[in-house]
Amino acid sequence: MIALPWLKTLRQNPIYQRERGGWGNPNRYYANLSRYSPFIILGVIVLGVCAGFNPGLIAGIENNDALTAVWVLLCLPGILLTMLTLYGSFMAPALTAPLISTERAHQTWDVLRTTPYSLNTILLAKLFGALSRLRIWPVLLALTLFQGFTLFCLLTLLGGESAVYGWLAGLMTLLRPWLEILFAAFAGMFFSIVLRSATTALIAAYAAVVLFRLFNSSAAWLVLANYAEADGFLFVVSLIGPALAYGTAVFLLWLGIVWQARKMADE
Repeated sequence: MIALPWLKTLRQNPIYQRERGGWGNPNRYYANLSRYSPFIILGVIVLGVCAGFNPGLIAGIENNDALTAVWVLLCLPGILLTMLTLYGSFMAPALTAPLISTERAHQTWDVLRTTPYSLNTILLAKLFGALSRLRIWPVLLALTLFQGFTLFCLLTLLGGESAVYGWLAGLMTLLRPWLEILFAAFAGMFFSIVLRSATTALIAAYAAVVLFRLFNSSAAWLVLANYAEADGFLFVVSLIGPALAYGTAVFLLWLGIVWQARKMADE
């Protein structure tokens, strides 16, 4: 497999090492949130229990004993995955919102641009270095693989008219938690490069995360699918729609970050 050049040397990149806490000034926003991590964990447990099921799945299992078994099998891991996703989405902006705005405030962004690293390498090293502070990635990988593969197998075998979409539903189920956390991280980085105040960037990122989550929920897609009279595919739409929207938003945010960074470099 061909790896990107920057990925091969990422761990040796001093920008990456600094952002992950290897040296330099600590991220005070993340440090302050970490002090209250027990309360944050309690909060995501409550929210995870309340939001850890897909209403499309409830709609899809009516009069279908096979899909009822799917719900029972995926219920507890789904709640755990929702908790982990909420935690990651809450902590990610605190890691990425100060990335550029703090550099500009300390007048060190121009110093970074004089290094031999390309602009994309600098941005990615800062992003991945910051996100590496979260210790959720192995557990997130295990849960998303389990959810996606299990849903693919059971929906393909037992899903009736929805079986043809089993592979896509499984893939979107696997990707959605990652995309949600990446959206939160990219939103923080985007506002960090647009706004000079790290605090303002953090507030704007949290507002974007909350609003996007409300309007891109499975319930919202169910309403849209019901309005479009796609009654037989409510379950599939509620799985695929949010993941596609998050993926599109992450891509557009990255384009905005790169464009704004190049604009800053030309000033």
